[in-house]
Amino acid sequence: MIIKDIKIKNFRSYYGYNTLTLSKGLTLVIGDNGDGKTTLFEALEWLFKTASEDKQLTHISEKRKSELEVGQSDDVIVNITFEHDGEKEIEKSFTFEKVSEDFIRIKDFKFNGYSIDGSERLLTRGDVMLNQCFEPVIRKYCLFKGENNLNVFDNETALKTLVDTFSGIKQFDELVEMTSNFEHKSANAANKELQNDKRVSNQAKELNRQLDLVSVSIQDIRKELKEKEISISDFTDKIELIEKNQETQERYQDIKDRIHELQEKKAKLSALSSCNYSTNLLDESWILRSFLPIIKEFSAKASALSKEKRRLEKQETERRAKEAGEREAISKIQKLANDAVPLPWNLPDKETMQEMIDDEICKVCGRPAPKGSEAYHFMCQKLNEYLANISAQVVTPPNEEEEEQPLFPNSFINELHSRQIKLSGETEQEIAGISTTIADRLDFITKRKTELSDVTKQIQELTDEMNDLLMQSNLSAEILDKNIKDWKGFFEAKGRAEKRAVELNEKLKIEEENKANLQDRLSKLEPESTMTKVYQRVHTAFERIMKAFVNAKEQNVRNFLQMLEEVANQYLAKLNKNDFYGVIHIRKTIDNSARIELHSMNGGRIENPNGALKTTMYMSVLFAISQITTLKREQDYPLIFDAPTSSFGGFKEDTFYNVIDTIEKQCLIVTKDLLNVDKQTGEKQLDFDTINKLSCSVYRIEKVEPFNDKDLSTIQTIIKRIK
Repeated sequence: MIIKDIKIKNFRSYYGYNTLTLSKGLTLVIGDNGDGKTTLFEALEWLFKTASEDKQLTHISEKRKSELEVGQSDDVIVNITFEHDGEKEIEKSFTFEKVSEDFIRIKDFKFNGYSIDGSERLLTRGDVMLNQCFEPVIRKYCLFKGENNLNVFDNETALKTLVDTFSGIKQFDELVEMTSNFEHKSANAANKELQNDKRVSNQAKELNRQLDLVSVSIQDIRKELKEKEISISDFTDKIELIEKNQETQERYQDIKDRIHELQEKKAKLSALSSCNYSTNLLDESWILRSFLPIIKEFSAKASALSKEKRRLEKQETERRAKEAGEREAISKIQKLANDAVPLPWNLPDKETMQEMIDDEICKVCGRPAPKGSEAYHFMCQKLNEYLANISAQVVTPPNEEEEEQPLFPNSFINELHSRQIKLSGETEQEIAGISTTIADRLDFITKRKTELSDVTKQIQELTDEMNDLLMQSNLSAEILDKNIKDWKGFFEAKGRAEKRAVELNEKLKIEEENKANLQDRLSKLEPESTMTKVYQRVHTAFERIMKAFVNAKEQNVRNFLQMLEEVANQYLAKLNKNDFYGVIHIRKTIDNSARIELHSMNGGRIENPNGALKTTMYMSVLFAISQITTLKREQDYPLIFDAPTSSFGGFKEDTFYNVIDTIEKQCLIVTKDLLNVDKQTGEKQLDFDTINKLSCSVYRIEKVEPFNDKDLSTIQTIIKRIK
């Protein structure tokens, strides 16, 4: 099967029809994360599954689905055209219909195959054609997602499947089973005859008794040896798992430690960037932040009131002083001789005083008081005093104290002035400092929040990196968290098991020699009966035939693994040109599975090859299997990889693609390699320096812009041919 082109319609992000034409050698599909690389790979995975009904809502393009009106429908299609004894086509599809705003119905699932003869297309079942042109056993060695799925021997049945498929060993399985059955039956028949023969009966019985004991011993030894070998294999697998994932574990632990440090920093920054604004309004007097202008206005008004009060008090004091002076003058005028006490103001009364003034005589003392005289003026003054007191009594309520009230009977203005004095100076300076404190605190919080945002972003990036690491390694966090201290225990347990296995093998060797000796002695007995001799010869013949087939089966497996090693090492040398690569050994394990190992030329095993070397080692085996398939089955098939080189560096990538470009093998690689970041724009740009050196077909896939990064229905992947 050589794929000519791939057509995808409305499969997830591939909106509408999209076509990819493949070359007979290497085809590169380059895209950034999220552009649709894995979707392309999974579209082919979906096509190569032969399930009778394989339709899912998740396969439908969200963009196309969002455009449909109620009652409208469209199709999801994945189609390949390929060469296999002529041109053929396989297409898987189904129809989706918008029944209501909330419901999409899937119908009309089809899986068709077409044989193309000129303009004629002969219809057949797609699963039948797929199985005829691309056998299920071979499809296992076609599609590989990521670096961690490249090991084809990473399951118990892989070796048997490969050997059965490519070495013709199945016929040996049947022959070994059949001849073993014949050997067992012939042995029982021969022994029965020997024990019934008069001449050798006793010897035969004794030898068979000893054989039974030795057989039981051998069976027990083999059982224990099997257990030890399984233990050794298990411990080896565990040690290899630790070794294989040592780099991953170190990276995981480093990421975990960095996340822990950042989370502690985040907690501190969260505490530093938090602020209880409501509490600070009162407890920290933040409410006074805008109070300074009010204080200044209050001080100005309080000062003005105080000044005005003092002015009015001075004026009042002057008035009172003047009145007091006038009273003192009157008092001096009214002063009698010998400092006698004058009469009360109301004596004599008004009428009497007016009468004396009119008559110009003092009727108290009888002396005359003509106008202009001192006595006359005294009587006039006395009358005025009387009238003044009468007027004052009209204004002033009865019984009111005669003591004059202060102009400002309350101390409000004084209190305001005192408050103004207290608010000025240190208090005013303190309130002025609140604004600075708040500004500094808010600036500090803003900076901490910026740092917190950066730390949160770093934690998310590291978490994404950790998730990618877990996904690529196919390991859980629990396994990677397990302490490597188990390694020492595994080594010690493996050492004890290996030591015991050596002892058991020595013991088994001795017991098998005993058994062989007893069987030889049994076979050399000279029975009396001719028929017994015939049974002996028949058993000997079946035993030799059985051993021949067992040896042939084992040799067949060894030959196949040796051939696989040789071809794989040829590819390994090519893929690691100008670099160290070692030698691939494929070792059969105790449970009849296989293990791919890398060794140095001096025979030492390379315990933990780097990621790039490990990837090329597994890919070399895949290329070798593909080449053997072509030789044995005269059937070629493509190798399709999704991101197989994520552990490669720039130089290794260039070398790898240059080598793959020269291999006569159809290979489709979906990758984000050969994309470089433009330092000026920050955008990803194709590495045309490397691309132009390749002779292969190159495509660029990318999302159509603009799109909403939170709305899947705005995402559309397009395919552009670069060369």
